Amino acid sequence: MKNRDKIRQYDNTLHIHFGSTGEERSVSLLPLERGLSLKREGKQILVTSAFGGKLEQVVLEFFGTEQLAIDAFEALQSAIVSHGVRRRWTSRAKGFVKWAVIPAFAIIFALGLNMFAAKLTGLQAPTEAQYGSGSGLQAPQPPTPAFAPQNPQTFQQPAPDLSNIPGLPKPADPKVVREAIKAGVATGKYSVKLSEGAKGTVYVFSDPSCPHCQKFEPELEQLAADHTVEIFPVSVIGGEGSAKPIAQMLCAPIEQRASMWKAIAKGRPIDGPVCEEGLTHVRANDQVFRKLQFLGTPTVINQQGAQTPLTLPNQAAAIAQWLEQTQAQ
Repeated sequence: MKNRDKIRQYDNTLHIHFGSTGEERSVSLLPLERGLSLKREGKQILVTSAFGGKLEQVVLEFFGTEQLAIDAFEALQSAIVSHGVRRRWTSRAKGFVKWAVIPAFAIIFALGLNMFAAKLTGLQAPTEAQYGSGSGLQAPQPPTPAFAPQNPQTFQQPAPDLSNIPGLPKPADPKVVREAIKAGVATGKYSVKLSEGAKGTVYVFSDPSCPHCQKFEPELEQLAADHTVEIFPVSVIGGEGSAKPIAQMLCAPIEQRASMWKAIAKGRPIDGPVCEEGLTHVRANDQVFRKLQFLGTPTVINQQGAQTPLTLPNQAAAIAQWLEQTQAQ
């Protein structure tokens, strides 16, 4: 692969970006802990995963020639095989530590603690013969502590900082993101308003063909109960399969778009023409998504233009708390 093509593993996730050979040049995150199936068809690579009890297939990337697609597919196979080997050795190492190293350290620690306690009290451990009948010796009692034990303090481990992972693009300037979103919403052509609420506004870049976006929809419905939710639909995952229904929705009157979005997010067909203006708006959203270097879908953004931290789960309660904290800053 060429220099800007990247396939890197972080924990159980593959970060994939065919920046040189791919036609879409989209960034994809593939969770390796779930069942995944990759295959090549001509100039494109497809990924199939189990979601909601059924198999979902989406286009991972398009390529200009079949040879480029073959090279990319072989590189993906190599990365997945390396992941399997690494997990096997990690599992063996954990088993060795659990059943050999930890017990040995426990025994050594117990012996050392016993010797330290004996030196601290100035006592030598009596032999069994000294405690025989008629010796007149009594077993020594443990010394009474001169202070009451205090409850140990609990320290919370700080969340890991994932903002500087090598290979990942730096987050876009929140001011730039905010101005771009503000301009898009003002036109009424590029987004879909799902709700209006008093607790703040959240913007979401979502692809109806993305399994993670489909899983996120129930959480969005909870947020919509008391937040303003604005969707910027993109086709960076589903390609033409997403672009067509999105264009149908963006060609429809504004008041009909919310119900149409809920339908296509669940994989249901909608009625309406595919106008050229709608396709133009989809392509514009895709271009903004890539220019701002968002890592994947769904991408959740607050009113200040900041993206949710990588460690924040895509759950309504967590996002609502994050929105409240960032508004107070």
